[in-house]
Amino acid sequence: MLSQQTIETVESTIPLLAEHGQTITQNFYGKLFAAHPELKNVFNLNNQQDGNQSRALADAVFAYANNLTNLEALIPAVQRIAHKHISLGVHPDHYPIVGKYLLSAIQDVLGLPDDHPALTAWAEAYGQLADIFINTEEDLYQASEELDGGWRGFREFVIDDIVAETADVKSFYLKPKDNGRIPAYKGGQYIGLKVSPENSEFEQIRQYSLSGASGCDHLRITTKSETNGLVSNHLHQSTKGTEVLIQVPSGVFNLDSNAKKHIFIAGGVGITPVLSMLYEALANSVPAADILFIQCQRDQEYQICKEELALLHKATGFRYKTSFMDSDAGDHQGYLNTSILNKWLTEYEFEADGDTAVYFCGPKSFMLALKQCYLTLGFAEEDIHYESFGPTTAI
Repeated sequence: MLSQQTIETVESTIPLLAEHGQTITQNFYGKLFAAHPELKNVFNLNNQQDGNQSRALADAVFAYANNLTNLEALIPAVQRIAHKHISLGVHPDHYPIVGKYLLSAIQDVLGLPDDHPALTAWAEAYGQLADIFINTEEDLYQASEELDGGWRGFREFVIDDIVAETADVKSFYLKPKDNGRIPAYKGGQYIGLKVSPENSEFEQIRQYSLSGASGCDHLRITTKSETNGLVSNHLHQSTKGTEVLIQVPSGVFNLDSNAKKHIFIAGGVGITPVLSMLYEALANSVPAADILFIQCQRDQEYQICKEELALLHKATGFRYKTSFMDSDAGDHQGYLNTSILNKWLTEYEFEADGDTAVYFCGPKSFMLALKQCYLTLGFAEEDIHYESFGPTTAI
């Protein structure tokens, strides 16, 4: 428990964090990688270049400073970040290293002397935060290890099959190299996948949402070959039999257990987590009439898992709508808006009554627009759920 003096001292730095937060975290990552280049095997360096990682860390530090007397408010964020850490293989001995260089960055950017009270207070506050994450992550590691077919750390898998979904999207079917069991997972979860691309001096870890149904003898991911995607291009150039290392499924973007009706909206390759959630909802005997799945793509040529969804729709009868940007062959052409969404909600008797949960994944601009649409339609914040690929950021 932090002393009142420590809390007050940290809180006094909040205006400075608001002004200099991202500069501090950028400075931190520079110091960290200079002293410990081996950690480049853990961090996604692309996120360092575009500033997303430093921005996400700055937001997290700022949120922590604002909630020192109300740590319960941080539980959702801690859980979300802890799951991400599990997928990366973060260990307790990483935290003192991070703390050392975070404090050094704060000192440098704010120009503080070695004995400044703010540094002492932040050292104590960081120690508390580190303990929270270490304990939370150990609980997750243990829980994953105790699952039927579960494991701790990276496990060897092989690519058992590769299916082209579109010109730039492929599904990869992954099976354990030891032919062992795979634990059940929740729809919306992801795996941490580690590979060693030929054109990289470091190992690379990426998170990929599971796109299939739980309970199979394989895990499925569906990835787009990005222009500068080091790992996605490595995967797309791989063949059957290629070995990869995988962390146990993680993630808190899951079905709302309190909801009776579910609306899933997929933007492009953002279909991956919501497709697995669709499978789980159907497996949980949610009535087909209480499920609405909306798929947004450029056109039919870019429609991911088109045949799979068509067959599943025919077999189960869930509500299914398509929206294409460059084609009028779907149920809507152009961007989704409040008018078309309200039309479909009315058509299928979905209401903003607290019993309906909305889930979406796709480009950030896509999700920003959707969130605003559903707030306008009367949905509460707690009934709107989304997943961001990459560092966790709010929309």
